[in-house]
Amino acid sequence: MFPNKLFLFLIIPMLFFGGHLWSQDRGEVGTYKDKFIWTGTGKAFVPNYMMIDVLGKGLHEISETDMDFFVAEFMEGHGFNGVHVPVFGRWFHIEDNRVTAADSVPDARTFEKLEMIIRKVYQAGGSTYLWMWGDAERGWTSKSSRDGIMGLQERQLLDQIAEKLGPVKGWMLGYGFDLWEWVSEEELKTWRDYLWSKPDWNHLLAARASKNKLDQIYEGLDFSDYEYHKPWYDDLVAMKQARPQKPSFSGDRYRVRNNPPSKWPEKDYNEEETRRGLWQHTMAGGIGAIWGNLDGDGRYGNKEQIKCFFVFWADKNRFRSDMEVDNSLSDGFGLRSGNELLVYYKEETRKIKYNLVGGPKKVVAVDARKSYEEIELGIKENGDHVFSAPYTSDWVLAVEDEN
Repeated sequence: MFPNKLFLFLIIPMLFFGGHLWSQDRGEVGTYKDKFIWTGTGKAFVPNYMMIDVLGKGLHEISETDMDFFVAEFMEGHGFNGVHVPVFGRWFHIEDNRVTAADSVPDARTFEKLEMIIRKVYQAGGSTYLWMWGDAERGWTSKSSRDGIMGLQERQLLDQIAEKLGPVKGWMLGYGFDLWEWVSEEELKTWRDYLWSKPDWNHLLAARASKNKLDQIYEGLDFSDYEYHKPWYDDLVAMKQARPQKPSFSGDRYRVRNNPPSKWPEKDYNEEETRRGLWQHTMAGGIGAIWGNLDGDGRYGNKEQIKCFFVFWADKNRFRSDMEVDNSLSDGFGLRSGNELLVYYKEETRKIKYNLVGGPKKVVAVDARKSYEEIELGIKENGDHVFSAPYTSDWVLAVEDEN
């Protein structure tokens, strides 16, 4: 037996780190077939990242206190499992996005800030998606540097990224946005090969492709990243089907922005569309996304409904690495993990018809428009069943083995 004090000294740090429950080192963000996973546990997850912009501060202004608030509000409170951080010219000067021909020396403050953000999010159980560059027309890319794309300045920067951020766990890197306007397939391949040639490099790379198309500029990256404006279920399934051998990410930032009015209202979301979008991205097989309420303080008015989604999937461990879309067993959207776990989801309904296979299963229903609460439907046998809801809403059924 451990003496009491020694037991607490050894065990408590293993369970709690930074105030968050831990069981083991999750490793890095990796891939298994068409899913994102944690390499240390093999656990699959769908990246749903909150924009760092909701803090309303420039990168140079974000403090550890700000990130503690971000974790408490947007990860623990809402349920989002990571953060999206654009970097752009701030690699060279933390206060300014623009890249010029005079830029060559990376800013040490930027690396310190990014490491702090990545570590805070990792300690909270999440991951970080960095955008390396932005839009070339606004001068936010290496194209504006003296030697241009993958020239001396960018290679020296990549050396620093690998040295200073490479050992830090829990982040991925995208090349930027509007890439179809300014970067080529060959240049992306050079970028990818350069980073993966670094000793111990372990971070997934991607590059967002054309608007509302299922193309990729370079097919050799670690996951597919699309710019689809407000995609719904059929669009999302098409993304998965386009490249079923690797994970998919819908990289258009899904923003709520009414104050001031958006310049692109046709592609922005409201809070209800955000909630439904989360469910549809997962029911389509698990497609990552970037979210953000840019009105007010960033909080969603339907916060508890959004948290319901994350409790259903993450807290209850219902998203599995072998999950596949199967809409043949119900009159809604379906996902299945073999015959052990089946999930059925249907919007604006009082009834879900579903088929149960693989032996007796425990069935629970959850109203996706409310705080998480299970309605136990008991043990069901193989065959056809009907869930009759007490009222119309968006309903989800979890059909799973008792153990």
